Amino acid sequence: MDLQARLAQLRAKAQSRGLIPPAAETPLGERLARLRVGVAPRPAPTAAALAERVGGTMVAPGLVEVVRTFPLPFRHGDVSVADGAALAAAARSVGRLAGRIPAERLLFLDTETTGLAGGTGTTAFMVGIGWIGDSALHLVQWMLAGFAAESALIARVRARLALSSAIVSFNGKSFDVPLLKARARLVGQDLGCDGLVHLDLLHITRRLLQAAWPDCRLRTAESRALRLERTDDLPGAEAPAAWRRWLTEGDAELLRRVLEHNRADLLSLVALLALLERPTAREAPLLHAEA
Repeated sequence: MDLQARLAQLRAKAQSRGLIPPAAETPLGERLARLRVGVAPRPAPTAAALAERVGGTMVAPGLVEVVRTFPLPFRHGDVSVADGAALAAAARSVGRLAGRIPAERLLFLDTETTGLAGGTGTTAFMVGIGWIGDSALHLVQWMLAGFAAESALIARVRARLALSSAIVSFNGKSFDVPLLKARARLVGQDLGCDGLVHLDLLHITRRLLQAAWPDCRLRTAESRALRLERTDDLPGAEAPAAWRRWLTEGDAELLRRVLEHNRADLLSLVALLALLERPTAREAPLLHAEA
């Protein structure tokens, strides 16, 4: 006798002796309906809900914009960012540029993506940019609520690049800009940045400061050069999962933290540029020893 038949026989004996009540035949549909009682359907995630959760606005269908302003001067870590003129002078010095670039034409750039390996399957779901104007640092972050808004995001990045002369990034030459150019081509646009100077602070930091550091990641530069330690920061490697969670569950809490992470990256770019013009013996001991 197989197991199912044996269980049925034992159940029948128990029912005949009054040990358990007779089984009532309940239709499958009714049993499933009972299981569904009290379980509310999950609402589909919307761009409006995302904008409200992160303190932003919808600027196109499916595209959220978050704006923050930091009056100059301000401090980030141990570094004081004085004004736009100082940043323009630093850009000319560390970039070894022959001509002057006005401070308002510097564009600080950082992205958060659906993966860290790059390639055509990777999308920049968040792009953060910063520029100097009216004695303040202006930060704008654009975030996709869904893939359909990518063309609108690229168009806004392209428009801001058209007002710029130099990009300032950290590993942007190898990752951020090639990715954005590839995504622009996929949506039928030209990013329009080929003629811009690109100051990749990863390479400049490696040249001037990295001696005796374990690596040259931005977090290491923050700790060793800016004397900055982030607290409660969501690591950039967790950004792809945060965006997938939004798409599948409508949970924007982690995306709010990704925005904060991206904003801190942009502030560190500005502070690192200011520091790199004249690093002290504390940040660049070997550089000063050689001098």
